[in-house]
Amino acid sequence: MNKTERFSAIKRVLIIEGCVNLLMTLTKLSVGIITHSSVILADALHSLTDLFNNVIAFVAIRISQKPPDHSHPYGHQKFEYLAIFLLAVLLSVVSLELVIYAIEHHGNPVEQNITGLVLLILAIAVNFLLSRWQMGKAKFLRSELLAADAKHTLSDVLTSVAVLVGWQLAASGWYWLDTVFCLGVALLVAHLAWELFNQALPVLVDANANDKSLSVETLSRYTSDFNDIARVAEVRSRRMGEHINADLTLIVSPHLTVTQAHKLAHEFEDYLKKHIELNDVVIHIEPDELSDRS
Repeated sequence: MNKTERFSAIKRVLIIEGCVNLLMTLTKLSVGIITHSSVILADALHSLTDLFNNVIAFVAIRISQKPPDHSHPYGHQKFEYLAIFLLAVLLSVVSLELVIYAIEHHGNPVEQNITGLVLLILAIAVNFLLSRWQMGKAKFLRSELLAADAKHTLSDVLTSVAVLVGWQLAASGWYWLDTVFCLGVALLVAHLAWELFNQALPVLVDANANDKSLSVETLSRYTSDFNDIARVAEVRSRRMGEHINADLTLIVSPHLTVTQAHKLAHEFEDYLKKHIELNDVVIHIEPDELSDRS
């Protein structure tokens, strides 16, 4: 599967998920209004954020598949992680809104509704199947954005189960439990936002890739096949979306000409790309002063 086909497949997954999330939002909103349940309305708001996320992710995917240009010479892959960051921000706001809503509607009576109960159970089943299907697609298409979205969908299943339990207890006369479970949903949403922040921010701020295969010690082992390379002195790495870029400082024989050193750098770059999943490598050459003295 080439890159264009891969991005098209990812977009199809997002469109299908968006349609399901729209249906989930309308279903939960209807049940919440009928039963006057704060926790169900909170879950409907949570599903609405899923729909917004699908739109954001779809736009991000379209942008990220563009080739490098004058404005973005390293490519547009980070837009996927920008979408994840925006989702985390959105979920943080939703979590706060749920807390405020739960407090303001504390103690309100909650009604039982058999039709609503059946619809909510079906919604839970559909969301669970959707999360499993989406995670499978994420692994097949190697998409961290889809994987993050699949985890989000699975969290919706857990949230909806808590919502269902809270609603049934509140409808049995324990009205205050509706508020408690609504606050529990807010906590789950906040936790998911925290996980997504941790996933997106290291990429957006160019944190070290933290890949053991890119340590100085590991890369220096590859120099054994090159007589004129003494060692790797320094490594800097960062993620560009799903790809890793690295900057290396090579210590080479001081007797090499500029042309020879340039050729050696390209040969070592190609060698690394065959053994390590690297998108781009920038190599800085320095002479081996210890060898020159001897």
